Amino acid sequence: MKARKRTSLIQDVQPPETRSLRKRATEIADLLEEHLGKPVLSGRRSRPLETLIATLLSQNTNDLNSHRAWVNLRKRYPRWEDVASAPSREIAKTIEVGGLKNQKAQRIKKILDIVRRDAGDFDLSFLKSKTNEEVIHYLTAMKGVGLKTAACVLVFSMGRDVFPVDTHIHRVCNRLALAKSKTAEQTYAQMRVIVPQRRAYSFHVNLIRFGRKVCRSQNPLCVECPLYDRCAFQDKERYALNAAARPAKSRGNPDFIILHHVS
Repeated sequence: MKARKRTSLIQDVQPPETRSLRKRATEIADLLEEHLGKPVLSGRRSRPLETLIATLLSQNTNDLNSHRAWVNLRKRYPRWEDVASAPSREIAKTIEVGGLKNQKAQRIKKILDIVRRDAGDFDLSFLKSKTNEEVIHYLTAMKGVGLKTAACVLVFSMGRDVFPVDTHIHRVCNRLALAKSKTAEQTYAQMRVIVPQRRAYSFHVNLIRFGRKVCRSQNPLCVECPLYDRCAFQDKERYALNAAARPAKSRGNPDFIILHHVS
């Protein structure tokens, strides 16, 4: 009997129109850099475990609140040994501002147990010698760690040319007809074959900024959109007319990204 082939979490999706989608993605990346600038990944990177925990804290909340939770955690527990030995209820209270405090506290402790078991200490640097797929399979085996979180570790700690997909990017890529998907994981699989090479970080950051400033989930500012002519969003004309009559509401700093503030 043949062994069942393991399904890859980062399986390529190669639609017939891949070439035209690559061109479209490149044009959109160019326009975003023209309007928002070209983000450059800093040479000073956070360690993989720091990025992993910080990204977990960012789940189901905004970056400002997750950063407050991160700062609170590191201030109260300067060493990962301190977190690993602390009761879950105390950790939960410390990170409460980030939401889902009990779930996140339990998952952080479990992750630290796994890392200590596999590495002998609290250090994921051994992953740097692994391929992207090996890193993703290792990290996503941990409860609460999905493709986005694993991809963020690859980008922000290892400098890999990988394209993480969060809720903003998933929404924007579908509205721009770069992807046709129902989940962020499906968007990741489709986008990874069309994102311009060596520009994944810039495209990732600019799509987040664009999704927060303009292409919002509720009341998108289509009237201000530099990509309006390239957008396939069926309601863009209605929102363009409505948005012209009201000012945009402030939603904090749309340029703030927690992983730029982790050390």
